[in-house]
This record gives sequence, structure tokens and C-alpha cells, in this order.
Amino acid sequence: MSMKNEAVIKGSLKVKKGKVFKKKKVEPQEVDISIKKDEVSTVKKTDAELAFEKRQRETAAKRLKERAAISHRERVERFNSQMEKLTEFNEMAKVSWTNFMNDFEVVIK
Repeated sequence: MSMKNEAVIKGSLKVKKGKVFKKKKVEPQEVDISIKKDEVSTVKKTDAELAFEKRQRETAAKRLKERAAISHRERVERFNSQMEKLTEFNEMAKVSWTNFMNDFEVVIK
């Protein structure tokens, strides 16, 4: 068994072709320059865009206040009262093939 283990090559896998590539080190000064360029190139928003975003924030805050004002229990009670007011005609009718054919014959006559 020891002879089988001697034939095994241990170590990391290596690429047959090509050279070993090393990462280039980036100097901190180059990074700072690229960040400054990005800050300068930012697009400023127009007055209309700013007003639109402000209005969106206001309406979102208003909606949140309205939803937070009503508790879950009140919402359930409101829903139940609406369901009680509806007539039974809004419920789904039972459908069967025989009833359909009887209705169909009546229409033809």
C-alpha cells in the first residue's frame, strides 16, 4: 500500500500554459483621484425633479400616517360591515352542466 501512495503527486494544481500573473498594486493617490473625478461628474437634479421627489416623500408620509392611525381590529370591523351590506347576489352561484342545459333550452324556445 505504501507504494501506491508514493506515486501520488501532492500540491496545488498548476496551469500548463501561460505565465503566473501577479496583481498590480494600486497606489492610494490614484484611487483618490478617481473618486474626485466621480464626485465632479455627478448630475445635478433640476428644480422640477427636486419638487417631484419632495412631493413623493410627503405623500408617502401621509399614507403611512393614515394607515398607522387605523388599528387592525378597526380594519377588520370595517371590512366585515362592508361584507354585511353586500347582497347575496354578489356571491358565486353554483354551476352545473344540467342547469346550464335547462337554461339553454329555455332560451331557445
